[in-house]
Amino acid sequence: MSAGQPFISHVASARAPATPTGTRALRDALRRTGYVAIAWLLPGFGLAHAQVPSAGQSIRDIEAVRPSLPAATRPDIDIAPAAPAPAAEDVAGPRVVVRAFVIEGNTAIPTARLETLLADLVGRELGFGELQQAANRITTRYRERGYVLARAYLPRQDVDDGVVRIAVVEGRYGKIELHNRTRVFDRALRQPLAALHPGDVAQGASLERSLMLLDDMAGVDAKGTLRAGAEPGTTDLVIDAERGPLAAGSLEFDNFGDPLTGRYRATGSVDVNSPLRLGDRFSMRGLTSNTNQRYYRAAYQVPVGPASTRIGVAYSDMYYRVGGSMKYLRSHGNADVRSVFVTQPLMRGRRTRLDAQFTYDNKHLRDIYGYFDTDNDKAVDLWTIGVSGNSQDGVGGGGRNGFSATIGIGRLRGNDALGWNDLTHTQGHFAKLNVNALRLQALGARLQLYTQFSAQLSSRNLDSSEKFSLGGPYGVRAYALSAGNGDQGWQASAELRYFAAPHWQFSTFVDTGRVQLSKQPWARERNTVQLSSLGVGASWFGERHQINLSAALPLGPAYAVASATRSPTVWIQAAQYF
Repeated sequence: MSAGQPFISHVASARAPATPTGTRALRDALRRTGYVAIAWLLPGFGLAHAQVPSAGQSIRDIEAVRPSLPAATRPDIDIAPAAPAPAAEDVAGPRVVVRAFVIEGNTAIPTARLETLLADLVGRELGFGELQQAANRITTRYRERGYVLARAYLPRQDVDDGVVRIAVVEGRYGKIELHNRTRVFDRALRQPLAALHPGDVAQGASLERSLMLLDDMAGVDAKGTLRAGAEPGTTDLVIDAERGPLAAGSLEFDNFGDPLTGRYRATGSVDVNSPLRLGDRFSMRGLTSNTNQRYYRAAYQVPVGPASTRIGVAYSDMYYRVGGSMKYLRSHGNADVRSVFVTQPLMRGRRTRLDAQFTYDNKHLRDIYGYFDTDNDKAVDLWTIGVSGNSQDGVGGGGRNGFSATIGIGRLRGNDALGWNDLTHTQGHFAKLNVNALRLQALGARLQLYTQFSAQLSSRNLDSSEKFSLGGPYGVRAYALSAGNGDQGWQASAELRYFAAPHWQFSTFVDTGRVQLSKQPWARERNTVQLSSLGVGASWFGERHQINLSAALPLGPAYAVASATRSPTVWIQAAQYF
């Protein structure tokens, strides 16, 4: 076999004998060699050969998720800033030489810390405007510490011996009222509000966190209103919880699939909000290709406790059958994944949110190669812990960010029917680190710059279900999802977006990435692949629908693995939301 000739052609020609004796001889020969030949047809095995989809790779490509950007929403409560400082001097009014300041009414911030804010004013002759500025310093410090309703002022007084009194109203809660117009039980709605108590000093961070955790509950739209309390110095908090939609979902059509299992796919998803009236959510997602693949996933999660911890379970199942040019292999398989997950909100604010997650996945992966009468059965136990979040900022005209980082520790076991483990050494315990980051930067009224980066590090050679991929519509877009599968690597994109007209966006982008095929190389072929692409895109979107189209061409040298698995350079996706 020449170096430039794909191995798959030799397998096809080896199949040529039409007699049962010839076929049995081929099968026996492959068994005697430990089925090493088959390995070169599968994801991650061999650089220059066509690849057959596997159960692990197929479900990984379907379930891959990326961090999300925060929605541009207005705050639930608008807090007025501190009153502007008056003029620096009031030469027309009386002036007094300040010997000392006496601060009254403060409990949240010690008096000694507040006095240091005014130390430079002691011993100076000040007018009323300058004394009011001194009070504003204290107001500003309270606001900086998150006490959003606090205010310092000069009470009516006679200044004796240069002693000036400053009173502080820290802004305490009076009544806290919940108006529940949702399907969710009152006791469930009150859990995120457990940190708010009548008589406590109102802190912006605590108030924002509680309201946003309430708004996170499925089927709940929350809004808070502050109004004057019955007692001096108090503010009542009125929380209106409105009923959100009972269900939401989408229908999507795309050409993101593998040509051997069906390039054109239809996906439907639905979320049922608060089916048990607990702020819980039941989700279902189904996918089918135009030929040989189907997938579904069901998940349920519910918030528990005053910290709004969410616990959940999920089950997914995927079936595929290889067709096209490799239909004669009679290759098919399935994957099912059972998951338990816990999500803990760490930060909630109008501009920042951060979550911690723990997930356990039990994966059963089965690939059947009918031509070789072989059944390859594997199981993966994977424990993952990580953080994810998003934020908004005002840098350079404003931007939105998304990020995630996870550490996974797992174990692969199986029957090793093909005898691959002696070569690849994938079975046993493994660990991997994944990071993702993205940013959408405003460059003007119509121009945006989108950038993203993802990477994976691994401790050893990995199964196809755990590998990192360069290609696909969210990677290096000139190549298919299966291009550049490896144990570790990185991928980055930059995309310039222009809003040409209402509902229309055009873009140009560049993608690049590099992957190490095997952490511990076991073959003599090239062990690294670098792919790059350049392209353009267009999007048309409305309130409940969106169509995305992109076209990409490869940049630089196209390694054999990329050429063998390159997809059409055009990606299209249409979605309808309801």
